[in-house]
Amino acid sequence: MADVDSPEVEETEGETDVGEKSGFGFQLSESIVHAIDSQIVSSGLRLIMFLPAFAALTFFISWAFAQSSPAFWKDNIEPNLGLGFSTFMVSLGFVVVLGYILAVGFHRYRVSISLATFHERVEASNDQHRSVQSLHGYDGLLYQLQTSMSHHTKSLLLAVMSALTLIVVFWYGTGSIYGNLFLLVAASFLLLSVGQHLPTRSTPFNMVEQTGLLPAYTPPVHPSTLNMVFNDLIKTHMDPLLRSQYDEYTKVLESTFKRGIDRSFAHEKFLMTLYRHATGLDRKTLESEMGEILTKKGMEHVFSHETFTLEAWLVLLGLINQRCPAFFRMVDRLKQDLEGGREPAMPDLIFEVDMENVVTDKANLFTLFHNLSNKTRTVVFRVQTPNFEPRDLALTYRLEPGEKYWWSSEALPLAAEGDEDVLGKMSGLLKDSTVSWQTLIPTSAGDATVSVRLEETNGELLLGRQINVRVRAEFRQWLRSTSTYVSYLFGGLGLVAAAIRLLMVLFSDVAV
Repeated sequence: MADVDSPEVEETEGETDVGEKSGFGFQLSESIVHAIDSQIVSSGLRLIMFLPAFAALTFFISWAFAQSSPAFWKDNIEPNLGLGFSTFMVSLGFVVVLGYILAVGFHRYRVSISLATFHERVEASNDQHRSVQSLHGYDGLLYQLQTSMSHHTKSLLLAVMSALTLIVVFWYGTGSIYGNLFLLVAASFLLLSVGQHLPTRSTPFNMVEQTGLLPAYTPPVHPSTLNMVFNDLIKTHMDPLLRSQYDEYTKVLESTFKRGIDRSFAHEKFLMTLYRHATGLDRKTLESEMGEILTKKGMEHVFSHETFTLEAWLVLLGLINQRCPAFFRMVDRLKQDLEGGREPAMPDLIFEVDMENVVTDKANLFTLFHNLSNKTRTVVFRVQTPNFEPRDLALTYRLEPGEKYWWSSEALPLAAEGDEDVLGKMSGLLKDSTVSWQTLIPTSAGDATVSVRLEETNGELLLGRQINVRVRAEFRQWLRSTSTYVSYLFGGLGLVAAAIRLLMVLFSDVAV
């Protein structure tokens, strides 16, 4: 029986090796293309932005000197080259536009490789019975990636049309009326090409880095009340492909927790420790704290995992910190209270609330409740604001007593052996607390206020706070959106003006 099974095992292993080699080869080519693109084309030197700007400058100079060349050129250079200054600038612009076409084409090629790799990984995940399409946010992510690809295709086509139009300019000459008209058309196509590229800079993505899809992914929904706070927050911001791998990662992780440790507590402490490492906790203390909840096998799983490396965790936590700064400010404030041994505002209840100081498209309001008493308590959390939707929100929470008293009136160290330190207390506090995450949509720009009230069920006020924020557009996003609209506007007006002027010239020629 063993002899019969052996060939099948050898054949399967051989197929796996071939698949790994071919997959590695494709990944290597994408990594090289991505490195060139990020260092020279789309980022770094940013040729994809510099080249059209320089080409537009040559077009304007050519228009300015269409009738006569400057004296220094006419006296010294034109007799030797046999080219007018205007024709030379158009020729230079033509070369620059060709370079721009190569840059856009190379960037589009890189995006197409990343999109193909995305589909391959989705199929591979489905083959492993981890359906990515069923996860929330997949359709929105796929639409975003396909829209980005469509923008790059249109940008490339418009750049090619600009170059072809410049050939017509050479045919008629820059001094002729037709040459000037087609030069305007070429500049308009170039503006429209840039306008197609600009929106994609807000949502870049790649498949070389494990976290390469995160900038292009926007969570469509999120839980209103977080169960396992850090875990729910992280899973909400993970793209579907990464989240499907995270589910497998946590299954192995939870199987390596030490006996006698509550799994929810261990999971929250694991993520809390990673967050503290991202904010400055040294590697030795990180390993010491991980060793309190993980076996040796678990330590190897965490520090040698191919996908969820420490670098990937730092990128993920940094992104969440950027999108939800209010949550981490709230956590840091609780940490400082524990480190200083300060008493909570109410002896039997911890209540913390925070929100962004500057709101762009939406506001994230985080609230933490923790019952320090040994009796069940019911409270009403009310939000009232004239500047956001919903304007009046009331939520009733039933707060069960904590399994353990997760507070201390004495100053605690950040990390020490056991759970009598800030990391241990904070992990237990987040595990037993009720954390609310509400999204408020601004209705107007400028200064705004949000009133937060904590009440008894009979309406008696326990604690109230007023948060002052400023609603404004995010500068980079505003600049890209404005530049996109300006490019479309002037590019479209240029084409319309050139078409009208061309018809007028044609009709006047026919009349003559």
